[in-house]
Amino acid sequence: MFRRDSVYRFLNLQSGEGKTVLLFVIYSLLMGGAVALFFASTTSLFLVNFNRTQLPLAFIASGSLVYVLGLGVRYLRRKASFLRVNGYLLAFMLLSVAGLLVASSSLNNKWVYFVLYLWNRVFVFIHGITFWATAGRVFNFGQSKRLLSFITTGDVIASILSYLSVPLLLTFVSTDDLLVLALVLLVLCALLMTYIYKRFQPKLTTVPASPVVANQPVENGAMASKSYESMLAIIALLTVFGLIYVEFMFTILSKEIFPNKELLAGFLGMFFGICAVIELIIKSFLYNRLISTYSIRAGIVILPIALLISYTVGAVYGTVYGTTSLFFALIALSRFFLSSVRRSISEPAFQVLFQPIPSAERTLIQSRIEGGPKALGSILPGVLLLILTSFSAITLVHLSYLFLVILVFWAVVSFRIQSEYRTTLNAAVIRSATLAYKNTIDHTTIRPKAERSLSSAQAFSSMVRLAESDNPDDRALAATELGYSGRYYAYTHLQTLLYDENPTVRKAALLASGALRKPELWPRLFEHLLDESYRDTATSAILSVGDAVILSLARFFSQANLSGKQQAHIVGMINEMGGDAALRFLRARINHPVQIVRDKVFEGLNHLNHRATVLERPHVLLQLDEQVGLLVWLTAARLDLDSYPRNAPIINALRDEKNRIVPNVFNLLATLYGDNRFDLISQLITQKNDEIKGYLIELLSTALPEEVKGSVLPLFSDISFAERLRRSAVNHPQQQLSVEARLHDIINKDFNKITPELKAVAIRELLVWHETDPTTILVANVSSPEERIAETAFFVLKELNPTRFGELYRMLQLQPDSERCRLASRVAGFQSEAELLISRNEAVAVEEVSVH
Repeated sequence: MFRRDSVYRFLNLQSGEGKTVLLFVIYSLLMGGAVALFFASTTSLFLVNFNRTQLPLAFIASGSLVYVLGLGVRYLRRKASFLRVNGYLLAFMLLSVAGLLVASSSLNNKWVYFVLYLWNRVFVFIHGITFWATAGRVFNFGQSKRLLSFITTGDVIASILSYLSVPLLLTFVSTDDLLVLALVLLVLCALLMTYIYKRFQPKLTTVPASPVVANQPVENGAMASKSYESMLAIIALLTVFGLIYVEFMFTILSKEIFPNKELLAGFLGMFFGICAVIELIIKSFLYNRLISTYSIRAGIVILPIALLISYTVGAVYGTVYGTTSLFFALIALSRFFLSSVRRSISEPAFQVLFQPIPSAERTLIQSRIEGGPKALGSILPGVLLLILTSFSAITLVHLSYLFLVILVFWAVVSFRIQSEYRTTLNAAVIRSATLAYKNTIDHTTIRPKAERSLSSAQAFSSMVRLAESDNPDDRALAATELGYSGRYYAYTHLQTLLYDENPTVRKAALLASGALRKPELWPRLFEHLLDESYRDTATSAILSVGDAVILSLARFFSQANLSGKQQAHIVGMINEMGGDAALRFLRARINHPVQIVRDKVFEGLNHLNHRATVLERPHVLLQLDEQVGLLVWLTAARLDLDSYPRNAPIINALRDEKNRIVPNVFNLLATLYGDNRFDLISQLITQKNDEIKGYLIELLSTALPEEVKGSVLPLFSDISFAERLRRSAVNHPQQQLSVEARLHDIINKDFNKITPELKAVAIRELLVWHETDPTTILVANVSSPEERIAETAFFVLKELNPTRFGELYRMLQLQPDSERCRLASRVAGFQSEAELLISRNEAVAVEEVSVH
């Protein structure tokens, strides 16, 4: 018996999507059956009652009918809501088909069959602007890319059952009776779609789109570019053109072989039934793999390329041997491509091309294309074939060569739309990402305020006297004026003020030292970087000196006994200064042993638009692999801790850790490949917005080179944690652990890889998850140099093993002045975990979120 998650994983569904997808699958099942029965019966009735010269007339008439309907729909779209227009269309299709069936049973006139044949295009037109437009609004971009092909599997299954059952049904009922069955299925479709509209009304209700004034500029890329819409229109036109053109040749050859209407209907049912079986196989096993590997571009170009191959072979064969049975087989192969490949790959991929367009405009464009280019796609081949078939010298082989020219043009447009699609995708990201921003830090040197100011006429000796004053305001004023005095020996007096006991005076002296730009003062500025109280002021002072200080700062970086955080801060300062000296400093440290320093190095290299050299690439690729491996490890931890609530502290800590690592990955990618799209993706990929994330994942799939796509893309794709781990298992296999084992794994993780916050939160979770005695791991962590980790370990030890905590506390009291003893004393007085540093930080974070 299948578990639900196993079924979802097999079908590539996410949690919560099942019921929604099922509704659309059932609708496509019913509509697929209606279309299949209607097409098989009306085609056979038309071919028996009309000759080949009248087939182009039917194409022209059906295209004209759809064009007129398209004009009407575009008018309604501007006047009425999305739901109301779709309701009108479904009612029109239902009533018109019912009326035609009544006319065919009461009137003995072959022209009724002519009109019924035309209504195949009406089916396709109305289905295209109701079903696809509705699905495009209900599902976001990522879901559309993943699910649009799957939700039409109902259509495929219905086609298989309908087409393959036609020969059997014809032994019991007539061809005309199949139309009645199609009408019944159509009624069920209308009822189900009405239910879908009610269920998803909030997503489907939009204000009628106002028309765009000609030549009116559109801001922020809110509308699709004219060139992109033109290419969409051309591809839509050529797809229908190819379908009609191949359908003509296939139909003529089929009628020559099967002159009887029952035999012809049986053959068509069997042929299209086999096509549907192949289509189902493609949808189930090939589509998602093809799209995830090669993005949408594969789905767009595969059909014209496949037709180009089959028609080239067919044309050459027909030239040598004539229109024999093998020639018919090659034409049937092309018709198979237009049935199976078009419906399973090309059509869903084509619909995804609309997704970056704003929803209101998207509906109008879809209506314009369905009623305009697609209608012309029926009219133009009809006119062309009507003219060409009037000449007896022109054969089907000649028509094949003509179609080859059109296929070459179709393939060229299919390749060219890729760049337009990426441009539109970029515009969609910018449009949707209202929080898009570029991180900039304005280090402005501010002169401290004082109650008095010295005029430029006052002597330097007055400044010196003020520097020796007992009044802190006088000393602060003196420091400021000395920094801007321009006197050479001013720095000697600032050296004294830099160690003033008053914080205001010292900060003023620091800023003045930066303004004075004397190398003699730089070592004192560097020293103040190590003091948390003066670090920000010293940073502003050093940045005001500019890139001249980089060489001295680099020596301080290498020679002083600095912590990783302090080194990372210095790297960040050099990043801000920029220039050739900064670039040389950063490139020399791409293999620094401390991870947070390396992260800052690559952030700086990206900021300076540096692209890795041939010698640097292996090192950068190794760093990228390490960062990707860490993201895979976080995914495994998230999966093992899935029993926690979504907003539990440990889950938030894992999420914060991921958000810290993600920019590092994109800095490395930007350094490797020099693509500035990675900066935009990095800033927005962690936003809690499904529309933005869907656009970004698609943009990422087009930007990533093949050498890293397989390892990077799964980590950001719209798939489950388990599926991400499965796809990453080749390069970064992970173990599945129990909750307690995973918490221990986090606590024991290399300090160089993850932040102390995550470790501290994991230690606190041992208060709940401790099937085994955690004393050993807690005692090991009370000696951590990170206060948050040590404090949390002390507290959890006190709660779970008071005896061991008391023994440890008594030992630490032998050195009462030690930092460990003070920390243990503080924890001994805690009444609850709310007093822990990490708990207080979490409370502050929650308060800030609620305020915003």
